[in-house]
Amino acid sequence: MIRIKVRICIAGALVLALLGPGAGAGTRVVKGKAHYYSDELSGNGMACGGTYRPHKMVAAHRKLPCGTKLRVENRANGKIVTVTVKDRGPYGEAVLDLSKRAARKLGYLRQGSALVRAVVRK
Repeated sequence: MIRIKVRICIAGALVLALLGPGAGAGTRVVKGKAHYYSDELSGNGMACGGTYRPHKMVAAHRKLPCGTKLRVENRANGKIVTVTVKDRGPYGEAVLDLSKRAARKLGYLRQGSALVRAVVRK
């Protein structure tokens, strides 16, 4: 019985080590493609209230609650930003829409999209 518990603990520790820091129980991770808002959307209303401003660090996600903080990493270059969910979408293949400032800091303005990993911050 003790041998089984030890194996389970070691296996659990290994899984957490592979997932990286902050990937414990209840951590929500979103992986996929991110786009960014065009400049023409500046001043438009956002689903969670307020208006879109390209210089803010905001994001759109289909289901995460308004106000959720995300730590977003560009998987190609390792750059990281923190954004707040303020809108709904995207409705295509992407998992996130980011503000222009966030996209610039992540280094994908020219490409228009990037593969990202976003972790919900507590």
